[in-house]
Amino acid sequence: MLATDLARVASAEGYQVTGTSHGEMDVTQAGQVRQVLEGTKPQVVVNTPGIGVDTCEERPEEGYLMHTWAAGVVARECQRIDAVFVYISTCGLFGDEMRFYSEYDPVVLKTQYARSKLLGEQEAFRACERTFVIRPGWMYGGTQNHQRNFVFQRYQEALREPMLKSAGDKYGSPTFTGDVAAKLLEILEMDEYGLYHVTNQGSASRYDYVKYIVNSFGLDTPVEKVDSSSFPRRAPVPDCETLENLNVRFLGLQPMEPWQDAIDRYVHSIKANIGQ
Repeated sequence: MLATDLARVASAEGYQVTGTSHGEMDVTQAGQVRQVLEGTKPQVVVNTPGIGVDTCEERPEEGYLMHTWAAGVVARECQRIDAVFVYISTCGLFGDEMRFYSEYDPVVLKTQYARSKLLGEQEAFRACERTFVIRPGWMYGGTQNHQRNFVFQRYQEALREPMLKSAGDKYGSPTFTGDVAAKLLEILEMDEYGLYHVTNQGSASRYDYVKYIVNSFGLDTPVEKVDSSSFPRRAPVPDCETLENLNVRFLGLQPMEPWQDAIDRYVHSIKANIGQ
């Protein structure tokens, strides 16, 4: 989702964008990475591949391969060709206290996913001098066909089911990938390498999030607030993944829109695509 929206937004801003599939460049293989980067000569490389939280809990070595080892592989090649490296991390690095977490708060590694992502951040900074690490919020966006497009999935579910259920005890910052892409381009222009939280403003429980999506689509499907135990998971994800975008503010950049406004804007684009 992020790669798709980043390509769209960057192209509209006049950047020449090259997207590579896994078949074209396996980021865990230094030889393939080197061959592609030598062929394209990029000034900036954005590392977007990742695997799921529960998959990392079940098979942690896959998480370390994709999120940690591969980060080092790509970052070293960026250092070699003097390219900027952008590592996409996660909001799931903190604990259960209900508050906004800044870039300066200590991490709490509750999941194997979080551990692999934090180590990937460290590998990126170690291997490439010109590194940005971006921690986004609960991301949605891209096309309607993306499997992790939470907003469109809930729309389809609301059309199909008589009632939705959603957790009222898990909090985060719903974040549109198109807004992350636009803010990332602003950050890149500043040349202030480092760690940045990048989310739409505000916080929401999963219940708040789902209820707002349903309402934004103009549907009357009821949403029931339940405990997260109704959705058992292998990974013990944090209760709170809400981020404060402190370093973006320190750069002097404007904050992103409130999450509700971003959802309304994205829902409007979906309705236009499906002819509503």
